[in-house]
Amino acid sequence: MQSFAVIVSVVALGFSGQIAGARQALDSGVKGKVLYGPTCPVQRVGETCVRPYRAKFRVLNQSTRAVVATTRSGADGRFTVRVAPGRYVIQPVSVHRYPRASSQRVRVRPHRFARVTILFDSGIR
Repeated sequence: MQSFAVIVSVVALGFSGQIAGARQALDSGVKGKVLYGPTCPVQRVGETCVRPYRAKFRVLNQSTRAVVATTRSGADGRFTVRVAPGRYVIQPVSVHRYPRASSQRVRVRPHRFARVTILFDSGIR
């Protein structure tokens, strides 16, 4: 009986290792940057009125609308999220009316990272 328990444990560990390895081996997804603007009421020559933005968003399966991932951009506005090849919707999460951003559709191809830029509107006019 003890040897049966050992065999079951070894098999279970083997399967969990394969599942963890499959997640780590995922070599496709979405990379991008998140920007916030305008940040100044009047833009002058040589001046930029957008800046990197830290934001949260969801990655939805385009056909089922199921959430497959959630992520956050860094202080530099950049993010990477690993997902399997397919069609997705990047859905920014806004708590208030502003800043806000529109959802974007993206197609992830095998062994590649789709690139997107998400622009959050500050509401300054």
